Amino acid sequence: MVHLLEAWGGGVFSLAPDYADVDAFAVWQGQSPFVFLNTMKPVERGRFDAAHELGHLVMHGSDHQCTGPEAERQANDFASAFLMPASSVLGRMPAGAHVDQVISGKRIWKVSAMALTYRMHDLGLLTD
Repeated sequence: MVHLLEAWGGGVFSLAPDYADVDAFAVWQGQSPFVFLNTMKPVERGRFDAAHELGHLVMHGSDHQCTGPEAERQANDFASAFLMPASSVLGRMPAGAHVDQVISGKRIWKVSAMALTYRMHDLGLLTD
């Protein structure tokens, strides 16, 4: 994710340890996007956070409202779809997967088991 953001002109920086309570954030400075990531989180979380911030940058840009519950939901949905494309998850994961199958699946998309579980639920492979 970091390489992708940088390849398309984004600046990616680590947050100082003083900001351990912040997961990540993104801002536009003129025409340049910048993403700040908490590197103290597990790597899977960092990938999701980076994709989440990319979602804010692409969907909300500098001209749109990018705060509040709706913007956060949209950025989470973007990150889920970006990291775990529907066709890929539907093609590889069974409906009603067991924990061991989710743990194996998380290695495919390099996301946390919880992120994969949420995505599978969104795609109708898991129920409440």
